Amino acid sequence: MDTILQEPAWLAVQRDLGHDVLDLDGTGWHARAVLQRRRIGSFLYCPYGPVVEDPAALPEAIAALTAQARRAGAWFLRLEPMPAGDGLDVGRAPSVAALRAGLAQAGGRQSPSDVQPRRTRLIDLRRPAEDLLADMTGSIRTIHRNGHKKGLTVEASQDPADIAILLGFLEATAHRKGIRTHPERYLRQVAETLMPRDAARLYVTRQHGTPVCAALVYDSPTVRTFAHAAVPAEHRRLRPNQPLIVQAILDARERGQHTADLFGIAPTDDPHHPWAGFTAFKRSFGGVDVDHTGTWDLPVRSATYGLYRQTRQALDASRQGRRRMQHALAAARARVAARVTTPSSAGAPTR
Repeated sequence: MDTILQEPAWLAVQRDLGHDVLDLDGTGWHARAVLQRRRIGSFLYCPYGPVVEDPAALPEAIAALTAQARRAGAWFLRLEPMPAGDGLDVGRAPSVAALRAGLAQAGGRQSPSDVQPRRTRLIDLRRPAEDLLADMTGSIRTIHRNGHKKGLTVEASQDPADIAILLGFLEATAHRKGIRTHPERYLRQVAETLMPRDAARLYVTRQHGTPVCAALVYDSPTVRTFAHAAVPAEHRRLRPNQPLIVQAILDARERGQHTADLFGIAPTDDPHHPWAGFTAFKRSFGGVDVDHTGTWDLPVRSATYGLYRQTRQALDASRQGRRRMQHALAAARARVAARVTTPSSAGAPTR
């Protein structure tokens, strides 16, 4: 699929962030990759790539990337091969299966975790606007039509300075939920590089002029990707993100793009999966579920890659332990705060 991550504009973002990048192509394939340096080693990462017109082109692409990785001293390749096209082709699923088989045959193994989402929700935009709206749930259509009654308006901006709206919402969300988001410097650079190239837009829902929701979308010539979004807790009852997403979908159709990528849903249909809630939300806008190849590692230096895997496993275990401890401490603080601030039945503070 021809996403922004395999466009020259994304390489420009990576260069502006100070990374070494590669732009390779061959017969029936192209690959745009970034050299990722870590404390425990470096690797050549090809996000949602290489993009191949036919799975038979994958070995040539892997050989070219491997040669470049060796020259750069990288320990391994990290790949997420994609079939070319809009992501909704009839023959896509067999192509994805063939790509996975080709990766395994080349000595690849699935990465410890996927970098980009393995499964997503795609909407075919090559249809009348009324058909797109008809595929959405009735509640989404109602909110879209009646948002003005709450004073809601949706606007799109390509002024990089406006990214501050989203950054403020993301910071508040991260603080409330105890999670980490992309660094401010990263998202500011993304906006400064992509917006002047017509490759990104910031959508903002306002109520009587005050921002109440924001989302950053990325644009390739054929695909609009919904990348980052935030709704402050105090504005959620307004449901401001629904009209924003609808408007961004309709705008992408007007731009002549083929596909809206809602960017990531739960990898299974387990209703208890942590992502089940926002997966159901994304499905309410219509579209179809699509599986990608997933993230794969191909060792360039087998011994050092083995060392990387061992170190990564140890670090992951340590991080999980720290996260469990942080969650336990946060829960304990919340219980203490509730005991201090909640009145007893007699009207006196509890101890």
